[in-house]
Amino acid sequence: MNSKRKLTFIASILALTAVLPMSSFAQGRHEKREQKLEESAKAKGVSGGVTFQIEVAYDKAHEATLSYLKRQEYTIESASKETGQIVTAMTIKGGYSQTGTRVYVTLIKDSDNSTTLRVAVSEQKRKKLLQTEPWGDPKVNSEKSQKLADDIKAALKSY
Repeated sequence: MNSKRKLTFIASILALTAVLPMSSFAQGRHEKREQKLEESAKAKGVSGGVTFQIEVAYDKAHEATLSYLKRQEYTIESASKETGQIVTAMTIKGGYSQTGTRVYVTLIKDSDNSTTLRVAVSEQKRKKLLQTEPWGDPKVNSEKSQKLADDIKAALKSY
């Protein structure tokens, strides 16, 4: 009977270690906190923003939008013609109370010479006091999104 209990105990420990990833055992509180901070700073999809249609071919619209954002000194985090998405890196302003701003542009090919763009400027906030807090959920800033959409539209018309 005693050997059966030992086998059951060993089997339950083996089952537990198979289910839980080893990294959770190896990570301390500091590593988990750092991972949470990194995850909160990653780009997340946002809904909303400003949508407009322009009579420009998809490839030209993607190229011109990317070029415009670079000229405005945005750092491009990812840009893919296949998926039709352009995401900028977060720009951070503030001291103890920080605001991170990121631009999301989605392009949709309507026809050979017509493209729909959705521009969303998102903001995330965090406190940086004794310890840096994780970023909050991104919220779309409608005013900044409208201004940037108007600027991109004007740049595309002159392209």
